[in-house]
Formats: sequence, structure tokens, C-alpha cells
Amino acid sequence: MTEWIIQIVQQFGYLGIFLMLILARVLPPVPAETVIPLAGMGAATGEFNLLLVALAAGAGSAVGELVWYLPAHWMGRERFEAFLRRHGHWLTVKPEQVHRATEWFARRGGVAVLLCQPLPGLRTLISVPAGACGLPMGVFLLYATAGAALWSLVLAGTGYLVRVGFPWIADWMVPGALVLFIVLLAAYVLRLVRHRRANRRDGRRAAQGGVSRSGG
Repeated sequence: MTEWIIQIVQQFGYLGIFLMLILARVLPPVPAETVIPLAGMGAATGEFNLLLVALAAGAGSAVGELVWYLPAHWMGRERFEAFLRRHGHWLTVKPEQVHRATEWFARRGGVAVLLCQPLPGLRTLISVPAGACGLPMGVFLLYATAGAALWSLVLAGTGYLVRVGFPWIADWMVPGALVLFIVLLAAYVLRLVRHRRANRRDGRRAAQGGVSRSGG
């Protein structure tokens, strides 16, 4: 998986970075974001430009987040929360989480989209209330791109400094990316199992409560 991602970036350059970041936002367990420090290492050898890496990654991240923004924008908050009650276990997102994120978004507005970009999970979750609350798509893309580009510049700069100052660490980046993929996939499966167990437990409690009320 990791070698395939690296080959895409090497073959397509900035377009490859853009496409891999879209993939990372659509399928969170995929470690496509690890290409950013690797591209930063490439900048140390003249293969890439740090600013262009950050812009390509920021744009790809924002476009990928449209997968979460658009359904909420089209369906509205109530219908989307109803959808999550039925199918949210596959996304490991609960309607209650969306409700809390929506309240926070209502206080912060588009700035919340920018601030959440460095935070895995939250950058995806904040896209839902941004769409449900009617934040214009252009404004959403602007905030998401700016926040993701700034964070990507930090990651790319880290890769650049590692290649220049600590080249022995660079040899471990690709194996490290593979380990990261395994960890992320395991974390997703664990969250999925916990989410489904919690849903079943809540369902049993609701059913018992209904029986108690009818019996009373």
C-alpha cells in the first residue's frame, strides 16, 4: 500500500500529492498523508518545492472533505443525523458527535474548519456541520485549503529538515509509513467494533425503557 502511494507521487508529482490527499480524506485509514514528509525530503534534493507541496496537499485535502460536506449540505442537519443513526457505524460517527460539532461550529464559523485541519477525525467531523449549517462551498474550500496547506507545510518542512540534518532517519520513513497504515487500520476496526457495541447497548436500553413504560 505505502509503496504504491509513493510510486503515484513519484510518477505524477504535485498531481499525485493532490490525488493522494483526496484519498486520505475519503478513506481515513489510508496513510496517504505520509507522502507529505516524503515530498518534503524530495524538496531537499530539488525534486519538489515546499510551497507547492503544501498547496497541492491543502487543495487535495479540501476537495476530499467535500465527500463529508456535500451530503450534509444537501440533506440538512436533521436528515443527515437520521442517516447517521442508521449507517453511522461504518463511518464511526454518531449523531451526538455531529450535534456537538454543529454547536461548536455555530460559535466559531468557518474558522473552525481552518483550526481543525491538523486534527485527524475532527477535520472530517467539522465538514458535516459546515455543510449542514449552509456554509457556502467556496468559503468552506477556502478555509479547508488554508488550514490543510499550513499543516502540510509543517509536515513537508519536517521531512525537509530530516533529510538535511538527519539522513539516517529518512531510511526509516517508508517502513514507518507501513506501520502507521497498520495502526490506523487497527484503530478504525476497533472504533467500528466499539461503535456497533454501543449502538446495540443503546438499542437494548431503549427497548427496556419502552417495555417498562408500557408495563407501568
